[in-house]
Amino acid sequence: MSAKTHTAHDPQPIHGQAPTKAPALAEPLYERVDIDRYVVLHDGPVGYVEHVSPVFVCYVGHPYLRATEVAQVHDFHDAVKTVLHRAVSIRRAQ
Repeated sequence: MSAKTHTAHDPQPIHGQAPTKAPALAEPLYERVDIDRYVVLHDGPVGYVEHVSPVFVCYVGHPYLRATEVAQVHDFHDAVKTVLHRAVSIRRAQ
């Protein structure tokens, strides 16, 4: 016999509704395209991250030669998120 005891972190369904699930956080997608360069993907290429020690340079735009530098950060995953957020905000503004 098994019993489930609800904890403070368990979602409580409202009477007559199905339980809600928290949306899964998806990791931003990226692929290595050169020795120190990665393309950031979100429904296709949206920008690049280039490692120029000690920083990661963030570019938005595609192809690489037409991309614009938007930031320099010290953490790779922060750089990928920066490119993704900037690219999405630019798309929304258009």
